[in-house]
Amino acid sequence: MIQLGFRNNDNKIAYVSIKPNDTILAQLWLQQLDSLLENHNNKVFQKNFSLLGFHNNYRTVSDICTDLEKAVHTINYYKQYRIDDDFTDLRYGYNQELLNVLHHHFEITQGQLWNPGSVLSTANGPTRNAISYLNHCCHELEAWYDTEQNYPEWTNGYFYYNLLGVTERFEIPQALKKNFTKEVTDGMVYLHYAQTGKTWHEAYLDNDTVVKPDGISEHRVISGEFNCYFGTGYELPTDENFTTWLKSKGVDPDNEQLGLGYGAVGKIENLPHTEAVDFFKEYTDFYSIEFNKKRIEYDFRYTDPGYTKMLEDMWSKWNG
Repeated sequence: MIQLGFRNNDNKIAYVSIKPNDTILAQLWLQQLDSLLENHNNKVFQKNFSLLGFHNNYRTVSDICTDLEKAVHTINYYKQYRIDDDFTDLRYGYNQELLNVLHHHFEITQGQLWNPGSVLSTANGPTRNAISYLNHCCHELEAWYDTEQNYPEWTNGYFYYNLLGVTERFEIPQALKKNFTKEVTDGMVYLHYAQTGKTWHEAYLDNDTVVKPDGISEHRVISGEFNCYFGTGYELPTDENFTTWLKSKGVDPDNEQLGLGYGAVGKIENLPHTEAVDFFKEYTDFYSIEFNKKRIEYDFRYTDPGYTKMLEDMWSKWNG
């Protein structure tokens, strides 16, 4: 069992439990998670990018857009790359086309896990951190507006366990990719996409005409990081429109190595989505993770004055 601790403003902690699946994929993930916790030194949890799609006063769309504007300013200030697009409209409503443009700037500046972008490689800590914020803010805004458009009919909320400083990754065995699921259910825990770019489904659903071919990639690696989904569920498309789109990209829809869907590895035990919305209105700060007699505590909040500097210092040590 994995225990996740969340903290409210009064420092009261409530726990959410994850029961891992009894599968080979889950066992490989648990090995990586165990190693990640064992060798946790010099890794920083990114608290601004932990709860997506849950509307609360801890991190609002205004906060997200302010962080985005600061990131663009930082990147332009150091003059290694220029972003002239105006993202102000994202403060006031959903604009997937503009979000696609934003994500494309991240793809260019970050590069791929196996081929880091020259901007990231030669940048200083503040610029590297700003580049990561392009991606985080993009996904936070997508989740925010997805919930806003559909609430209260259904909720799509996520918790991301995503760290800076993770270098230990290994390739997902090809034989296991055929077991990826296209059905997302309440409480599902799945592998984090610990690489740059978009999956085939993401690019299709975003109607992304900006992303380049090398910006779309099958899920390749396991890092020990993971995502949790809270909601009424949905199913990724497998219809003729999607398969025709894949073929237009030169991709065989029947190729199991595309890893279409998500690598499910566990299930939330004690927090159904009907309770999660209210839970994450109060317990907004991720505090701890415990597994296999290893416990890591993140005794800081993203609103702390030194939070950004901590991330920038971490990025300044990055060596690819």
